[in-house]
Amino acid sequence: MSRFQVEDCQFDGLEALRLKDMESGWEGTLVPGFGSNLIALQSNSQGISILRTPENLDALKVKPVGWGFPVLMPPNRINHGRFTFGGREYVFEINEAGKYHIHGLVHSLPWRVVATSTAESASVTTAIRSDDHPSIKRSYPHSFEVRMTFSLREARMDFIVEAENFGNEPMPFGIGFHPYFNVPLSPKSSKSQCTVQVPANKAWELEELIPTGRRLPVSDERDLRQPKPLGTIMLDDVYTDLNFSEGASVAEFKDNGAAITVQYGSTSEFKHWVVWTGKTLQDPFVCLEPYTWVTNAPNLSLPAEETGLIVLDGGETFTGRMWLEIS
Repeated sequence: MSRFQVEDCQFDGLEALRLKDMESGWEGTLVPGFGSNLIALQSNSQGISILRTPENLDALKVKPVGWGFPVLMPPNRINHGRFTFGGREYVFEINEAGKYHIHGLVHSLPWRVVATSTAESASVTTAIRSDDHPSIKRSYPHSFEVRMTFSLREARMDFIVEAENFGNEPMPFGIGFHPYFNVPLSPKSSKSQCTVQVPANKAWELEELIPTGRRLPVSDERDLRQPKPLGTIMLDDVYTDLNFSEGASVAEFKDNGAAITVQYGSTSEFKHWVVWTGKTLQDPFVCLEPYTWVTNAPNLSLPAEETGLIVLDGGETFTGRMWLEIS
């Protein structure tokens, strides 16, 4: 039997795939048919569950970006659900507070499985093509494909995200991820024993959760360059001016009571981190969210190298990499 396995399984009647490393005991559950969401990452032998997993499909449908590892394309909010690029207006559904579009176009749609491998890891590649989904084309009138590769080996999941512009016109592009990490990671621990750390020197000034365009040095109470206890702070902040080491910025979530550390690394294409801890101090999760473009980027009168707005020319492909490592 191969050390690595990719097994067909079911999540509440929906086809799913289980990525398994038989040697380490770690496994992940991927639901390609609903946003290509990695809804679970766990070690059954150690009793560790890293990601917040929905109880059933109904829970996932009610809150599709409230569980697992949602893919946001484009990420976060677009003010008034509109922006203009290249003389064209892009219009999105208003789905928050009567004035924002939030969380993008692909998190609830079916993705295709295009490849699996068990050679060096348990690996699955999924894809979604805009031409197959009128709901995407209404807001993003481009022919493009987004691909995700998930690779499990030991207590580590690697991610490759690609976006390819099949059209002839330049395409504005941004993507982000919204994983929900369980807080705490063990019943024997507590939220007060958990900390979060993000290597960011500045934060975007926000008005009603939309960046003003100003970036300010992180304030003492919201400075995450050193571990910050999660039991005493509520965050819905957008961090930037990141410190990179070997081409990546690495956020860290630590459960000191369970002696478990989760490191989440993303390559330099991801210029911003959003940190969200929920609406109350009691919420049992923390979201560490790497974004290529900052919230509402196309509407900010700033250079693309600051906002992170990427322009894909016809035939061009974006590639970004991330990983989760548990120790």
